[in-house]
Amino acid sequence: MGHASGKKIAKESGKKVFLDCYTSWCGPCKMVARDIFPQKVAGDYFNSEFVNIKIDMEKGEGPELAKRLGVRAYPTFIMFDCEGKEIGRLVGGKKNAEEFVEAVKDAVGENSLSAMNKKYENGERNPEFLSKYLMVLDNAYDSEKAKVVAAEMLDGKTEELLSDELLFNTFLKYNASPLSPAFQYVLCHKDEFMNKYPKAQLERMISAAWMSYPRTLLTKGANGTVTFDHKAMKAYVKEMKKWDVETRDEIVLLSDINVAEATGEWREYAKLCSKYLKKFGKNDMYIYNWAMRIQRGSNDTKAKNIAVGWMEERLEEIKQEEAKQAPLKEGEVRAFSMNGFSRAYEKLIEDMK
Repeated sequence: MGHASGKKIAKESGKKVFLDCYTSWCGPCKMVARDIFPQKVAGDYFNSEFVNIKIDMEKGEGPELAKRLGVRAYPTFIMFDCEGKEIGRLVGGKKNAEEFVEAVKDAVGENSLSAMNKKYENGERNPEFLSKYLMVLDNAYDSEKAKVVAAEMLDGKTEELLSDELLFNTFLKYNASPLSPAFQYVLCHKDEFMNKYPKAQLERMISAAWMSYPRTLLTKGANGTVTFDHKAMKAYVKEMKKWDVETRDEIVLLSDINVAEATGEWREYAKLCSKYLKKFGKNDMYIYNWAMRIQRGSNDTKAKNIAVGWMEERLEEIKQEEAKQAPLKEGEVRAFSMNGFSRAYEKLIEDMK
């Protein structure tokens, strides 16, 4: 049953619509289909309350529907009223059918996305509501709206971050801009925050915010045109120097790499990645992901040859590293092996040559 026909049946029956957005490769999707939906408690609830639709988001109407509905993770379950208006969303499965049914009930009840959106639009702003609203937005994977709500929750309350743990946790989780008043306040009183809250957690958040911000300066228009705010980036570099951000050179280079990828300048992309590996050291996750992006997005032979060079050089290093390791005793297993990357590199090299 397609999405349109399902909505028509729902309107005629007065039932809500339950849309299961899945893909063929998604393990959790298969788990929910195998272990959750066949259970009686799930069947009784979903068959009585919903017109149930299951659509592969990579086939037929799926890709266009996923784009229109903003589906970015799988499985995603979206609930609509009988008129076709979204009233709730749930991302991911649960341990059992009972928990899954309760989660769906919550998603369409008084704490549903639509109900919370309405309260927010009507001016509800007390901290307890905003905190609960953020949880609902998290479950719906609406990170952009969550950032807006969090910013409003923190607005004018920077001096309360030290005394209000709820506000501080909101800051830790949602503040994405090093230029925000809350972030600047924390930097100015860093020692005080480090003494009160977990130091490592705060350090990670600060580092991640500095690192991720340049991505907000990269935009893609409806016609596919990519623009990067170089003026804002120049000002951002000055800000990082002001706060003596140790990783600023790495941040700038990673930003250049992202821009080259977004604009399809694959040869420049490969050269910048090579520069990063030489300056900041080999990182298997970076090497593999960068090479994969070139393999999927580029027809530039030069760029592909550069990527193959990274992987061949890294394969040789892995062999040398493994040769230096002491032999295992009978029954022992290494806590971490590079074999996974070795096999991945070999396969990707074969695909790219």
